[in-house]
Amino acid sequence: MMEFSRRRLLQTGGLVGTALLSSGLAGTAFSRIAAAADDPLYAAAKKEGALTLYWGSYEQQTMEAIRDAFKATYPGIEVNLLRQASQTVYTRLRMELQGGVNECDSLGTTNLLHYTELKKVGALAPFEPADAVNLPDAFRGLDPDKMYHVGAISLTSINYAPGKVPTPPASWQALLEDQWHGKITTGSPAFSGDVANWVVAIRRKYGDDFLRAFGKQKPKVGQSNVDTVTDILAGERVVGSGAPFSYTLTQKAAGNPIDVVAPSDDAILNLGVTGILAKAPHPNAARLFTNFLYSKEVSLILQKNYWPTLRKDVAWAEGRSLDKLKWTRNTGDDLGPEVAEGIAKWKEYVR
Repeated sequence: MMEFSRRRLLQTGGLVGTALLSSGLAGTAFSRIAAAADDPLYAAAKKEGALTLYWGSYEQQTMEAIRDAFKATYPGIEVNLLRQASQTVYTRLRMELQGGVNECDSLGTTNLLHYTELKKVGALAPFEPADAVNLPDAFRGLDPDKMYHVGAISLTSINYAPGKVPTPPASWQALLEDQWHGKITTGSPAFSGDVANWVVAIRRKYGDDFLRAFGKQKPKVGQSNVDTVTDILAGERVVGSGAPFSYTLTQKAAGNPIDVVAPSDDAILNLGVTGILAKAPHPNAARLFTNFLYSKEVSLILQKNYWPTLRKDVAWAEGRSLDKLKWTRNTGDDLGPEVAEGIAKWKEYVR
């Protein structure tokens, strides 16, 4: 068992304070650091000394804040973060696995199908994070075999440039109006799990007629839904479809000219998922990080960055909550074929 003296706690606390005090997380972090002295999982993870994350959930700023909070709370574990679009990190992982390369410890993407596929080929390790009991009840027990868990809750919506759009489209259907021709930006379902989830929801609501009409609007198609924010702030487009609700609000709070609309015909809720690789080179560090996702530190970071929190006892920013928004979530056993068909139809009608 590692020795954790008062002097060591104060030295580490200074580092944590520098990283976390301004965000209001220091008190919670200090408590967790003190508890870590007697945590055998931390002791085992510290012996491994490293953690590699392949992450598509959360945008760069939020994911880096979570990484930094983990490093400050658990000194001695170096974290390597690859943050790209969900399909990009998943494709890289699959290529590595096929080549017998094992670099990734923890995968986080916005596409549930990644995990059902990995589970089928035995590429995931079971783990039950103790602190996941703090998740909202509706999002607990995602996999009965505990191979993967909820790592993020995201909302897909419409964003826009307020100075250029006095009256933004209030619904998905409104995006098809003539006034938005050539003015829309969107991500791609072939790269973004959130956009793929949006395409499934749109096809369920309105069929392929919507995609045909949407393609005729000549949207600018990027990869991640975060690209809608980039395009709007760069002045390349004025309205974003399948756009990130939380990241848009973060940019608005930072003083950037962008805002978000929760569509009257439902924002689309998607679950970011996380799992530990069966051949993870640092399995204990991966377990420690997975459990850390359900800590108050992480939910306070999510609150600060306008994301839905992962704990029932930490409120969302600005008093938002799921019961105050109109939303829908894709469920069912046919999501795999629906996503594949949605991507094919997208390529046919939109790009």
